Amino acid sequence: MHTEWKHISRMACKGRVGRIVFACAVLSWYALMSLAQRANVDVYEVEILCDSPVHALAKFRQTITIKDERGARLADFVCSVGNGDRLTFVRGTVTDEAGKTIYKFKGNELKRTEYSEYLSIDESIYYMEYTPNVYPVRITYEWTIDYNDRIVEFPHFSPQMDYDVSVGKARYTLTAPEEMGMRYYLQNIPHDAVAVNSHEGKETFILETDSLPPLRKEPYAKPFDEICSRAVFAPSEFVYCGTRGRLDSWRDYGLWEYGLIDGTEILPEEARRYVHKMTDGLTGAREKVEVLYRELAKNTRYVAILLGIGGQKPAHASSVWKGGYGDCKGLTNYMRAMLKETGIESYYVTVNTEKPRLIPDFASVGQLNHAVLEIPLENDTLWVECTNPQYPLGYIHEGIAGHDAVEISQRGGRVVRIPAYADAENLRHSTISMQIDDRGNANISMVQKYHNQRYEQYSYLLRLDKNELRKELHKIVNVPQMEVAEIDFGQEGASIRMETAMRSTQYAAPTGSRLFIPVYPLYTNGGVPEYQHERQGDIWFPTGYCDEEEITIQIPEGYVVESLPASVREELPFATFSSDISEGERNISIKNRLKVNAGSYEKEYYTDLVEFAKRTLSIYKKKIVIKKKPI
Repeated sequence: MHTEWKHISRMACKGRVGRIVFACAVLSWYALMSLAQRANVDVYEVEILCDSPVHALAKFRQTITIKDERGARLADFVCSVGNGDRLTFVRGTVTDEAGKTIYKFKGNELKRTEYSEYLSIDESIYYMEYTPNVYPVRITYEWTIDYNDRIVEFPHFSPQMDYDVSVGKARYTLTAPEEMGMRYYLQNIPHDAVAVNSHEGKETFILETDSLPPLRKEPYAKPFDEICSRAVFAPSEFVYCGTRGRLDSWRDYGLWEYGLIDGTEILPEEARRYVHKMTDGLTGAREKVEVLYRELAKNTRYVAILLGIGGQKPAHASSVWKGGYGDCKGLTNYMRAMLKETGIESYYVTVNTEKPRLIPDFASVGQLNHAVLEIPLENDTLWVECTNPQYPLGYIHEGIAGHDAVEISQRGGRVVRIPAYADAENLRHSTISMQIDDRGNANISMVQKYHNQRYEQYSYLLRLDKNELRKELHKIVNVPQMEVAEIDFGQEGASIRMETAMRSTQYAAPTGSRLFIPVYPLYTNGGVPEYQHERQGDIWFPTGYCDEEEITIQIPEGYVVESLPASVREELPFATFSSDISEGERNISIKNRLKVNAGSYEKEYYTDLVEFAKRTLSIYKKKIVIKKKPI
């Protein structure tokens, strides 16, 4: 589902923080940006006059001081305008530090494109590009948009445009008819920042903030959208492409959505016969679901066409049957239609793939951007991703696992929580056997199994040929002078199994009568995050997981163990780690286990996290020392 009112008519230069999780068996880190402020939003003004449920005029003014090259991309103007809406005015001015005008944008510099990730979409992107040649530089943009017929949300109040950007003066004014029942949601803004006035049947909302400090980009922090200051304004009653709805609750939202999907699940007679031909001989409900899911994978493909009310309403099941394609809404609805024909109940469900939580008491269309199918069976409930039926049936991918969602039915909307796999179930298990000779060469056999979201992380390997797999293996393991003799891949459900045979010249480093053997061949040069003396936000791990290694090292004849790293056990609220090393007659056994716990943790734990990373990394980098027996 495409949400057409996403941050419309604002400078689209906000950064995003991707999901950051532990990579392999070593913590994966990213570098901190400089703490120096790179830009300041001097003025941020939005003034909206809504004279009816189907029409509004919005004026925008924004002045930004860009301090150095790091803020250069904030100099561009970008806005999105939906079909039926009009960008009626735009102007840009650039001044230097002394206030002297050094550039004015001309009308013919405004460019327009309909390019997007979607095949077809009824939005246009207008933009102007400017690269400052002197710093600091001050840029003012003013523009006006005339909105028509799709006012389910108003342009958001989002003055914080990126990390390391402060805000001076920000003001948002919205005037609308009282009958629309305006509501608003504030994030990281005091409630008393909004003043409400009523006059002659209209309500005016005024939101003002001063001196918003810059947000720092920090490792293991929540996404920018969840930590910035923002406000969302939406009507309780709305009109969208000729349909009417209410948003007093998520139940109301679901009633409107159900009105859009009701009747679209009717299949043509030819399709109904085909469904019965595939399923009438089957007795179990899950069997039927599996057959129809394979049919979805075989004969449909994902194509996003988002025109008119299609931005919210799924394509009719009959058109997906005939064309063999659809977007998330259309494919979900088509699967729902096939199941209905077999007598199996299912629910169309909307969800946000980027934000795990819905605002409980603020229903809004803009909070949902995707559709999946919920299939309640007798002993299980399947959550089916119809846009990618290459996933195993019922696999819950990272974009929806643990997310709030809205189940749509004739009773309205019901907020549900899509299950997430337990941290320990997102498992990578490695069994490694090494035979070391007296020159330090090693024959290595490895079996790795990836489960659930680790399967998702490594599923790209299934699409590679043998030569590409060999190249990729060098990124997964860190074996010097490695030659891959054999490699084999297989998949069973949401699990991947990889078997490899490798040879390494001088895996162990010889020094005189001794060999120094790395304890961990999967170590791939991980790093450690920097200390932060004044961390702003709490620590956040969106996804938990577990890595386990069982390593057996056979030492050469005539050698004995001189020293082994000590066994270790570490336990903190966000992670646990253990490494057990034991010695046999000619074998050394190593068992490692790293478990990361999903969740949010107080920022005071950050120093512990850094120290934990250092200790874990040092353990993975240790060496076993063996020496030749005296004759």
